[in-house]
Amino acid sequence: MLKKLALTCLLAAGIASAQEWEIGVLGGYGYAPHLTVNRGNASANTGIRHGAVVGVFAGEDMYNYWSGEIRYQYRFSNLKLSSGNIEAPSFDAHTHIITADFLGHFRPRGSRVRPFIGFGGGAKIMVGTGIESAAQPLGNFAALTATHEVLPVADIGAGIKMDIRKYLRFRVEMRDYISPAPSKVIAPAPGASLGGVLNDIQGMVGFSLTW
Repeated sequence: MLKKLALTCLLAAGIASAQEWEIGVLGGYGYAPHLTVNRGNASANTGIRHGAVVGVFAGEDMYNYWSGEIRYQYRFSNLKLSSGNIEAPSFDAHTHIITADFLGHFRPRGSRVRPFIGFGGGAKIMVGTGIESAAQPLGNFAALTATHEVLPVADIGAGIKMDIRKYLRFRVEMRDYISPAPSKVIAPAPGASLGGVLNDIQGMVGFSLTW
C-alpha cells in the first residue's frame, strides 16, 4: 500500500513539474473590413477603423501538443461611416476583448520553435467615446453613438512561438476576431438595416516569461 502511495505521489509530482506556465504582453495592429448599412436602394459603409492593439495573456502547457490561455486586449477602434464622397468625422471609440483559447502545437513541448493554431471565444465590449451630433453626416443611414455594447466573439488564428533564452519567449501571430455587427454603438436609422459579422484581423507580436 505504501509503495502504491509513493508511486502515485511521484507520478503526480512528475506531471506537475512537466506543466509549463507562461505570462506575457503583446501588441500589434488590427484591420477590419467594412460593414454595410442598407436603406432602400442606397447603402453606406461603416464599422471600425484600422488601429493599434495591446494586451496581456497567461497560459499553461498541460499536454505535449495542447495548451490553453486567457487574454485581454485593448483595441483602438474609432468608428467610421461613409457613402460615396461623403464621410462622417471619425468617432472616438475603443474595444475591450476578453477570450479563452486552446492552442494546438505542431511540435512537442520543450521544442525551441513551435508553430501553432489557436481558437476560442469570449466577449468584446465596444465603447463609443466621441461627441454625438444630430447633424452628423449620413444620419439617414446610422448614428455613431457614445454608448457601450457587449458582444460575443469567436477567434481563430495561427502563429509561431520561439524560445529566445531560458524563461523568455517570443511569438508572432495572426488572429481573426469574429463578432456580430454592433447595433448600439453604430445604431441604424429608422428604415435602415445593419447586418453581417464584424471581422477584426489582428497581426501581433509578443514576449512572455515561462517557468
